[in-house]
Amino acid sequence: MFEKEFQNIHDLAKKHDIKHYDVYLSKSKSFSVKVFHQDIDTFSYSDSLGLGIRIIFNDVTGYSYTEKLDKESLSAALLRAKNNAKAVDYKEKVVLVNYPAIDKDLDIYNKDLVGIPLEDKINKAKEIEKVALDSDERIINVPHALIGDNEDFVKIANSSGLNTEYSSNACYGFSFCLAKEGDETKSGYFEIISRDFSDIIPQKISNGASQKALELLSAHEIQSGNYPILFNNEMAATLLGTFWSIFSAKTVQEGQSLLKGQLGNTIAHPIVNIIDDALLNNGYNTRPFDDEGYPSQKTSLISDGILQSYLHNTMTALKDGTISTGNASRSYKTSINISPSNLYIKPGLSSKSELYSVFPKCIEIVQLSGMHSGCNTISGDFSMGAQGFYCEEGQRKYPIHNFTVSGNFLQLLKHIVGLADDLKFKLSATGSPSILVENLSISG
Repeated sequence: MFEKEFQNIHDLAKKHDIKHYDVYLSKSKSFSVKVFHQDIDTFSYSDSLGLGIRIIFNDVTGYSYTEKLDKESLSAALLRAKNNAKAVDYKEKVVLVNYPAIDKDLDIYNKDLVGIPLEDKINKAKEIEKVALDSDERIINVPHALIGDNEDFVKIANSSGLNTEYSSNACYGFSFCLAKEGDETKSGYFEIISRDFSDIIPQKISNGASQKALELLSAHEIQSGNYPILFNNEMAATLLGTFWSIFSAKTVQEGQSLLKGQLGNTIAHPIVNIIDDALLNNGYNTRPFDDEGYPSQKTSLISDGILQSYLHNTMTALKDGTISTGNASRSYKTSINISPSNLYIKPGLSSKSELYSVFPKCIEIVQLSGMHSGCNTISGDFSMGAQGFYCEEGQRKYPIHNFTVSGNFLQLLKHIVGLADDLKFKLSATGSPSILVENLSISG
């Protein structure tokens, strides 16, 4: 696709004496429908197309973009990028290469998703709401019952001969419901993401959300103190997703990561392994190459507690004298940055129920709030509102609420003493099993 436009860019670059450049084109579609009281509450559709150009001129980088692909617009974008490069005095080493393709076929596009009738999507969203409301009389409201899907096309080329592209798509279902008993109201949510529309099962989504809300009713207060903490898989993934930037080579090089200077050091309990895998089967962010066209790979960040690598693009890799991990990210409007692909904590062999019995008592956390305001990604410190369960003698005793859990993410990694076998990924493509932490501070 877009071969004519990319050939025009190649010809125009020659005309304007631009020798080193790369081009990033993205075309995306997204759809979602939210139902409330069996009527369509929100109907959203977007379709975007844009092309970003990066020019390297005397080791200085200039960027520009256009949302029009006619020859005149492409020529203007090239000249803007060249002028931007001339106006910048910050030099940054960039190497453009015709990178090889990966030796693996990725199942990341399902053509059947394109033909799902709109009526089927709306009906499935309605069913999500209905099933939740019918599940228990204490479910009083379903503020969010929605179905969505997205489709993305990415094409990258550079002056060294690289010309590569891929398409991906996925669909998802989500329910957020409220349960009330007396004066107490609790919430719960559940989500499924897949590349197969038949996997979006309203009963599973609705029952998952309603069960979470109902379980938290009749909650008690908890006395302040230090407790062993069991984060369920979703909240453990939320923590990892909040603090992922400590693994970014860019933040390390800028002195904004607590992992600066820690390569090769033990930074976590030996049972901890953290992986970023852009080739993961069924991964939401699985792809053949990153946003520089660099081939995707599986990267071990922490292996048996030891920090093995940061996440790199080609520019940060050049600064550190290493190679990229294939984690360059950008939109057509932005410069090159770093993002994880499918980032996760490797699961253990224990069942979640077995982790309840490791200590005589522990607190299980199933909801967290205030991740942005209560987490400092530079220092690693966190203090977040939480809800969960007081556990004793190997089982849940009663739900608890109105408490805060505090600690430091790096210290938390060092004090993980149990990993369950229940790895789960969130819509953000960050995943984790349930994790048991030896000791954290609780304020009731």
